[in-house]
Amino acid sequence: MALLGIASVIASAVSAAAQETVSITVPFGVSFQVTDVSTSTGGAPNPTTISFSNANLIAGRALRISVQSANAGFTPPSGPSMSASNVSWTNLGAGGGTGWNGTLGSSSYALVFQSNPGTVSGHVDLGWTLAAPGSGIRAGNHQLTIRWKVESITP
Repeated sequence: MALLGIASVIASAVSAAAQETVSITVPFGVSFQVTDVSTSTGGAPNPTTISFSNANLIAGRALRISVQSANAGFTPPSGPSMSASNVSWTNLGAGGGTGWNGTLGSSSYALVFQSNPGTVSGHVDLGWTLAAPGSGIRAGNHQLTIRWKVESITP
């Protein structure tokens, strides 16, 4: 089993001209119950929802949400590690903006969602997948920490 940890956050960005605020909710965790190391495994819950509300942004700006792995690989119970890039997501639907498909990496943030300018609330539903880990991976709880980046941008 692999566990991808996610936490709930409230984000705020400060600009020289004005303060911008938004409330963000992300799932606490995504788990993958791997029963066959030769096939990919869907994450649970499916879908996972990332939502925002009460966005108070500068006029004409949009909210951008991105994700990055804190490490290049999962922390295994013992033995070899699975790569963070084994984790990918599919946009299953979005409201108030556009969701993107992507693959997790540790060297840069990957775009997950971008709101329409001036949108006050919205969401993206994601389906997570863990690619086949392959032989040599030991059973047990493999953990990976990810970081979310929330930005106010001019599209």
